[in-house]
Amino acid sequence: MTLPASIRSAALALGAVAAVSAANAHEIAAPDAPSGSKPSALRFEVEGKGPVAAPSKVEKAYDIPVSGQGFWKFTPVVGAMPVPVDALPKLKGAHGTVLVDYEKDIIYWGLENVGWVGFSNHFQSSWVVKGDPAFAHGNLHGADIFPRPGLPALIAAADNNDGEVYLTDTTFQHAKVLKYPPGKEYADGKGFAPTDVAFTDKNTLFVTDGYGRAFFMPVDVDGFKYRGEIFGGKAVSQTPHGVTFDPVGKDLIVSARPEAQVRHWSIQKKDWLDVQGLPAGSTVCDTDVWGDYVLAACLDGPKSSPGPIYVINQKRRAVVSTIKPKDELGYTYAQHMHDACWYVPNKGRNGEVYIIFTAWNPGGIAALRLANVPN
Repeated sequence: MTLPASIRSAALALGAVAAVSAANAHEIAAPDAPSGSKPSALRFEVEGKGPVAAPSKVEKAYDIPVSGQGFWKFTPVVGAMPVPVDALPKLKGAHGTVLVDYEKDIIYWGLENVGWVGFSNHFQSSWVVKGDPAFAHGNLHGADIFPRPGLPALIAAADNNDGEVYLTDTTFQHAKVLKYPPGKEYADGKGFAPTDVAFTDKNTLFVTDGYGRAFFMPVDVDGFKYRGEIFGGKAVSQTPHGVTFDPVGKDLIVSARPEAQVRHWSIQKKDWLDVQGLPAGSTVCDTDVWGDYVLAACLDGPKSSPGPIYVINQKRRAVVSTIKPKDELGYTYAQHMHDACWYVPNKGRNGEVYIIFTAWNPGGIAALRLANVPN
């Protein structure tokens, strides 16, 4: 498959990104990355096979929207993710996150000034979770889940509006609250607006202050307190918007939004390992990992185009598919991708593969299904 010249040239371009038309429109590109972590552009490479068997072949019809390339083509799940009636008035302002509780087979969505919305029954049933009142105030901007055998999974969430981090479990009761970090960087008790969290083990949670002073830091889950270490800062990224644990590499993935970079950071060495460049203008909000594959949801695409979702093969260091929910799948509200996650409910070669995404300004949520459609 031959990519258009505009896409090929965009893949090679790195550097400054225009200001984002968003709540944080003052963002500018950061200086060059610290020594030893210069960015390198990810190449584009179409894959004919994937980690699971291809779905049953569907002959393309003109009324079936499809987006993506090669093996990684997706189509909408019609009627999926209905927003509960009592949450509809807040839908337009959605600015949150999505995550999956595989044990209960429930997808959770953080909706600003509502709290958690649950989806089950293969995307058909939904409800507003009745939990701790802390969740219904502010904004559940980024979150993570940590399974515990025999116990409800842990849930952590970053509230950028109230400047707090929450810890609970899937009962969503009795949330523990963590405010701004200690140390000279936050000595004035201001400037903390966390945007995401990531569990790395049963007692470690990382928090990124994406809308504040751009540091990320570890937290003890037991006792729910900061460890006193702090990393990053504006010299690394003006907006380290997302943080994700990669269970394959055992490292962190930091989404450097205005710089269009996916940055890998060694938890053990406490240093940058690899800085991967997306096409210039791809303001990456967050990532999600499934095996060797990373989803990168972007607020905007190149030249301020509607936000894409990139599928990255980590082993090959290549973008293997570009999914365009607004331009190619008909989601008119999907101007800005805010978060996306893999949903693979069945294990093995014959497992189904889905992507759940949430958009911002205007807000919304949807599900996509892997589709075997001829080029």
